[in-house]
Amino acid sequence: MRKFNFHYFPRDIDSGDLVENFLVSAIASILVIRLFLQITGFPILGGENFHIAHMLWGGFLMMVAVIGLLVFLNKETKYIASILGGIGFGTFIDELGKFITKDNNYFYQPTIGIIYVVFVLLFLGARVIEKYFRPNKQEYAINALDMTKQIIMHDLDVHEKERALYFLKQSDPDNPVVKMLTEALREVKTRSVAKKNLFHKIRDYVKTRYVSLIHYPKFIKLIITFFVIISVVNVLNALFNFSAAQTFSEWGQLIFSLFSGILVLAGVYILRYHRSRRNAYELFKYAILVSILLTQFFRFLEQELSAIFGLLLNLVILSVLQYLIYQESLLTKKERVEVSLPAE
Repeated sequence: MRKFNFHYFPRDIDSGDLVENFLVSAIASILVIRLFLQITGFPILGGENFHIAHMLWGGFLMMVAVIGLLVFLNKETKYIASILGGIGFGTFIDELGKFITKDNNYFYQPTIGIIYVVFVLLFLGARVIEKYFRPNKQEYAINALDMTKQIIMHDLDVHEKERALYFLKQSDPDNPVVKMLTEALREVKTRSVAKKNLFHKIRDYVKTRYVSLIHYPKFIKLIITFFVIISVVNVLNALFNFSAAQTFSEWGQLIFSLFSGILVLAGVYILRYHRSRRNAYELFKYAILVSILLTQFFRFLEQELSAIFGLLLNLVILSVLQYLIYQESLLTKKERVEVSLPAE
């Protein structure tokens, strides 16, 4: 499996984050649409003779995302397209019930469950490819070449230079292009942008704030306390309902709530005793993803839209964790040493 040839389809090494953005945006769009329709009494757009289904708006947003990817070459476009395309896909698939029932029933009860199965399969498929089909030497070289566009577009900061050189190190050392690119990158000095746009100003600001925050003595304790509370609540709730679990959806909620709680406790252990923020954040993120993609699936089967607020909370927590992981990736080796916590 690891020798599968991606020669004509080189992958973006950051594709996992892009797929996550896509899926989370799709889920969020479905929840917002259904909540909006319920609040407004399911209005019909188009008058008496027409009905403009919101799946058409979904198709339009997906078209915009695809055209953006076809037209532009920068990394920022990929992130915008992953979110915009996810919103479009969620808006599109939300009307699945109309197309799998003879009476075009939008309110067909199993629809939410089917949609979640689609999302879980997409997520697991992306993760299987990412985990078991490792990037080959050619893909590492192409990703490094892609990162060098920053030199022309904006700047080449320390993090980007280190990452590009790492990719080249994993590439074919005998390839003349790899040799030339490695030499060129080593000679290029990292620099700040002469005229920073809004994106760079925000990026620099949040990195500075994050470094200040992790210097705060109680930062780790606050994170540990927050996730311990979440874990304890989930585990106790699951154990409390253990004897009462009877239906398929109840057992699903029970099992995956326990699994999510175990992941959180593992993250707390790593954060407390191994001092590895990045690894702990990753475990917390997986715990939230289990809750979003699996626990919430069974919850929606049973409670339908009444489970929306719990899912929205999980989406907010996931966004914060993605931000923390991103900020950890921006820290240089020197900064990581400076902000590492002393042993108690």
